Amino acid sequence: MNSSNQQEKKQRALEFLILLLLGASDNKVSLLHFEKEVFLLWNFHPDIKEFVSFISHYRGPYSKEIEEIIKNPFYLIDCWKYIPPQRNDTISGGFVELTPQGRKKYKIVYAESQNNPKMVPLLAAFKMVREMYDKLSLDELLLLIYDSYPEYRKKSNVYETIHKSRQVIADKLKKKGFIDEERYQTLIASN
Repeated sequence: MNSSNQQEKKQRALEFLILLLLGASDNKVSLLHFEKEVFLLWNFHPDIKEFVSFISHYRGPYSKEIEEIIKNPFYLIDCWKYIPPQRNDTISGGFVELTPQGRKKYKIVYAESQNNPKMVPLLAAFKMVREMYDKLSLDELLLLIYDSYPEYRKKSNVYETIHKSRQVIADKLKKKGFIDEERYQTLIASN
């Protein structure tokens, strides 16, 4: 298979992965949340690694492919809508949500994916990740990412602010029941 065909296959697969992850919840999601959720899945599902890559960037793990596809899909046009961030919003990266057409397409693709034994655990993981991490604020999500994956702090322009506020952020995570006492102690003591 030539390079052009491989690139097209990768683009198409990533667009369908984005559709399935967006459809796992009815909620609009920040681009930062979405990207970090893909990153978490990327770390635990090797099949995703062939479609997307991450580098250390201004707000932690970053994928150029995800940002470009969210803003300009090629195959799944009009399936989701990107909403740029407000002027005073320097961290979310904007928001993305399925359109009514995207919701219909999601239902079809989801039903087809249920017949693929390889996809069933991935679909369950998509739902779990969206349900769990969408509930976190941007700061809470980034604190957990930076603590779990310190190599992605390097180029961050928000790490110092989050690190200075880690006690307050960890208190919120504990109050929400998202972390236990051991994880709480790790977060407030982290360097």
